[in-house]
Amino acid sequence: MMQDSELGRLEGFVSKLLDKFNALQSDKKRVDELLLQREETIVALQDELASLKDERGEVSNRVSGLLERIEEWEAGTIENDDDAAMTSRNAEGRAQGSLF
Repeated sequence: MMQDSELGRLEGFVSKLLDKFNALQSDKKRVDELLLQREETIVALQDELASLKDERGEVSNRVSGLLERIEEWEAGTIENDDDAAMTSRNAEGRAQGSLF
């Protein structure tokens, strides 16, 4: 009888161990799937980040180009204003000043 009770306890102990082992395997599978999803998300975000960096570079280059064109235009406008002021004379032959 004593052996039967000890054998029953051993069976119960093994059964609990197997249940816990199965639960841990299930948890591991769930965590592995979650890890895979996170890795895929990381790759997608890294790709998006690289794309945004490229886009930011393009925008920066275009803005720089526009600023250069504005500066060239301003420089040309100033030179043209100076030339116009030098050649503009009033009826008495004096140089007419610019109001602006």
